[in-house]
Amino acid sequence: MELVNTNNENSFDPTPRLKSSPIPIKFISFNGSDENCVYCGEKYIEALFSREYIDNYYRLKYYKQKYCKKCLSSYIDDITDNNMYLDVDIYTMDSECSEHEISKTKVPQCIQECCRNCLRILCFKQIDGYLISRYNVNAEFYTQYDKVIESEKDCKLCGKSLYQGTDEYIMRQIKLCSDCYLISSGLIESTLTKEQISILYLPWWANFSSCNACYSRLTFASDCQKYCTNCLIFYIGCRHCLTTNIIFGLAGQSQCKKCKRISIIINKSEFNDLDDFLLDNVVTHNNLKLTE
Repeated sequence: MELVNTNNENSFDPTPRLKSSPIPIKFISFNGSDENCVYCGEKYIEALFSREYIDNYYRLKYYKQKYCKKCLSSYIDDITDNNMYLDVDIYTMDSECSEHEISKTKVPQCIQECCRNCLRILCFKQIDGYLISRYNVNAEFYTQYDKVIESEKDCKLCGKSLYQGTDEYIMRQIKLCSDCYLISSGLIESTLTKEQISILYLPWWANFSSCNACYSRLTFASDCQKYCTNCLIFYIGCRHCLTTNIIFGLAGQSQCKKCKRISIIINKSEFNDLDDFLLDNVVTHNNLKLTE
């Protein structure tokens, strides 16, 4: 995927074929290590095509994709239209219920059309993680996986061919479309130094728990904000679009590139460890300015 600079492009949309959800998407966590839903307390269940994986080279841990079935059911109940808000592969289990008998007579185009009693998530395209391949899927789900790969040779959002090569391993991977998932960057003013700092706009939900720069454990300030106290990088998620802004320094607010909703960055006075870190960095920054 190419990186696009969007400082002067207010209309830039990181996921142009998806709609911004009118209600928050609460059934997935911003912390991949969470075992229980941060909203209702129910235990998360795993997406069928994901597994836990540790990258020893980068010292990163990729968690299984998990979601809260109770909150997902509530979300489906609350959405009253058939717009596509989620890019997700789904599986409707064989089950004897009147709703299932109705819903299986047609192929669901969006998650709202599925039977909430029988629905299982195969994988979320919008959740960060390593590439999913057949080798990472339990053997009992090979049939479902092969069907998904066959049906998604072309992007289901825009119709673009996703791969024209002959490498068997790549052919069997679930892929993101480079026309439907756009990464961009820009500059915003730092509230710490009053200078321009970089911001990276990701078109997916970055649910990792370690800093991408130094691999330190992140501090979670809310259900959609986290930061690294070692290098002062902030990760701000939008629960309406499942996008993530990565800010390389302290800023007062963060705006989603897709829906334009503004999130106020955590109040640093509420976090003593962050206060100490900011004070140290102000002194260091001023000393560097004096020596230049």
